[in-house]
Amino acid sequence: MKHYLTFKLFVAIFFSLMITGFSSVQHENVTVNFSNMSPHLNQNLYLRVIDKSTLRETDRTVVLISSANFSITLPAVEVGGSYFIDFFADHNSNGLYDAPPTDHAWRMNLNNALGNDTISFSHNANFTDIKWQYVLTVNFNGMTPHIGQMLELKVENSTLEKEIGRIKIPAIASASFPVQIVGLIEPGDYSVEFYADHNGNGLYDVPPVDHAWKLSFNYTAGNVDLSFTHNTSFVDISWKYLLTVNLSSMNPHLGQLFELRVVKVENSEEVGRFSLPQILVSNFSVFIPGFDLNKDYNIDFYADHNGNGTYNPPPNDHAWRLTFNSSKGDFVSNFTHNTNFTDIQWPGATAVEDETIAVDKYSLEQNYPNPFNPSTTISFSIPANQFVSLKLYNLIGQEIKTLINENLEKGEHTVQLNAEGLSSGIYLYKLESNNNSLVRKMTLLK
Repeated sequence: MKHYLTFKLFVAIFFSLMITGFSSVQHENVTVNFSNMSPHLNQNLYLRVIDKSTLRETDRTVVLISSANFSITLPAVEVGGSYFIDFFADHNSNGLYDAPPTDHAWRMNLNNALGNDTISFSHNANFTDIKWQYVLTVNFNGMTPHIGQMLELKVENSTLEKEIGRIKIPAIASASFPVQIVGLIEPGDYSVEFYADHNGNGLYDVPPVDHAWKLSFNYTAGNVDLSFTHNTSFVDISWKYLLTVNLSSMNPHLGQLFELRVVKVENSEEVGRFSLPQILVSNFSVFIPGFDLNKDYNIDFYADHNGNGTYNPPPNDHAWRLTFNSSKGDFVSNFTHNTNFTDIQWPGATAVEDETIAVDKYSLEQNYPNPFNPSTTISFSIPANQFVSLKLYNLIGQEIKTLINENLEKGEHTVQLNAEGLSSGIYLYKLESNNNSLVRKMTLLK
């Protein structure tokens, strides 16, 4: 099973002091003062706060807009942290998020929070597609046999073979409780896998040593509620473990493309990767699931220091390699920026001057012409029939346009991008397929 995380907020997880709320970290308040919201009277306003260092939600709420001017306060920030504050008015009143202009959505920034921060918003038409995600709630019942034991749960989009979130509860406190995962956005078949650490060793063991289960559901839209009552119909879920990479002092690379992948040493198998079009803050974390016990892994990553949208060996780009062994399950690796660069030979990074596209390789070519106006051509190739996504982003990571999002046949492909509705500037275009990701830059001059 492949696991792939992108800078998109598909991995946001939250839970409260009672397992169901948000984080056990003590948060300070942030208040948003809204004004001139008359166009949305009697509509619901949905708001969420996202930590830029983890791309995880810290809180969310929904309120009915009953007056033009009002305030919302959430305990959602830490002193010194930086956050996205996303919100939308359900303009068509269907109870779901629809991309603007159907619904009206905005994103604000809160950088270097002081605690008890206040920001102001006045209604305007500068909408942003915030890609609102929905919540899966699993309501557990009859878990008395496992009170005091660890519970781990993960949710995966089976259609795309992509994990969207996981949670670890150190000790089950009661027989009945809910668990929530944020991240539902793409329709398809989903699985929920979880286990209680019945033998108390802190690791997953095949039933009946540990007790494990699997639920499945088909997702179309909106929040989802599932119920589970303890039973002895155990399933071997072949649990995979989680790597957390904490990066610090990355100030020299703020605003640059960042990519990270993890490779099993024994056979060079890539188990997961992460791509961020722009490093947002100097200290941030990356989460990659998919590891087996007692294996050696390399963590390869680079910052696109020369800004050409693809990997080049140091010193053109700055690249590093870390190693770890998964003997204890979940692993945390800490990295502080340094100049001990390593040529990590990033795969799939096709040089700009290479004009050929081999159909047995995964490649993304530089758009032509570049700079361009009013249109340009993007060419790429894939080595097998597979689901492909090709999207355009601005330099702060906001998705601008979807060019391809479908199953394609093996071989070469081209797509035209028209500049209508786009302003002059630099954009990123990103190709995703299976566990591969390639990013390049393009320039629009009007």
